[in-house]
Amino acid sequence: MNTQVLPQKAKKHKKWFEKVFINPYGYEVNGSKYFLTLYKRNEKTTGYSVITAEQFHSGDALKAFEKLMLYTVFVNNFFSIGEERARISEDYFLIPAIQIDQYLQTNGINEALEKGKKILNEYGKLQKEFKNFANEYTKYYDTTILSSNEINDYDIDKLLLILSNLNRIQYLQGKRFIESYNELKMLEKEMKKTKIFSTIPTDNQKFLTELLRSKKETEGTLKQLDVEKEIEHLTVNEQTKILVKEFEKAGNKKMPRYKKDLRYPKP
Repeated sequence: MNTQVLPQKAKKHKKWFEKVFINPYGYEVNGSKYFLTLYKRNEKTTGYSVITAEQFHSGDALKAFEKLMLYTVFVNNFFSIGEERARISEDYFLIPAIQIDQYLQTNGINEALEKGKKILNEYGKLQKEFKNFANEYTKYYDTTILSSNEINDYDIDKLLLILSNLNRIQYLQGKRFIESYNELKMLEKEMKKTKIFSTIPTDNQKFLTELLRSKKETEGTLKQLDVEKEIEHLTVNEQTKILVKEFEKAGNKKMPRYKKDLRYPKP
């Protein structure tokens, strides 16, 4: 990435009071690596340009724009939503489940606790899977994308596959939460009655309390995952293939809008 030539070219298309941001990755077309520039005013993106430190061809730049724009939109989505959700530790579910199990071994059968423990273990397993996918891509982005300052079609496909898996898991988490909401409320009541609640860390206590307050929010999220609901019965591989196509379709649908804000080259 030519940090001397590119900024000068990017500034040519800047308007008054705008800040200039050059994405740290380019896309190569016919031997030239093109970079996407974003112009912002008051944190709002106001326009784009495509620049290169090498031989420039408008047709190649427009092709690069579509690839760079698609990747940028979805990688930003990943970092703002996927990576944030991945910060939730599976231990928020598994530690209470362990404490419940220890209580049951000593005190015998308790149906509410048994059901709750099973739900917490299922949720913990799903959260661990979610984190593994998210952490895998974060590491890939840091070690491969940023070190090479370049993306290609494989990188775009990899990102969309990761996002598809995250959406798939998020749907399963939300569905399980709504289905088991009454059991989880009963679990909380029983944990407090048996004093188990006081044996888990304060962060776990707060998390479980906040989780049970998020029913409406979760129901709203599930409404946005209608495709995931329709294809739930398919294999994971079949689901992700469909979801990748859905992401591509959504990105391509918005492309004409992005092109309206493309200052250079003009579409």
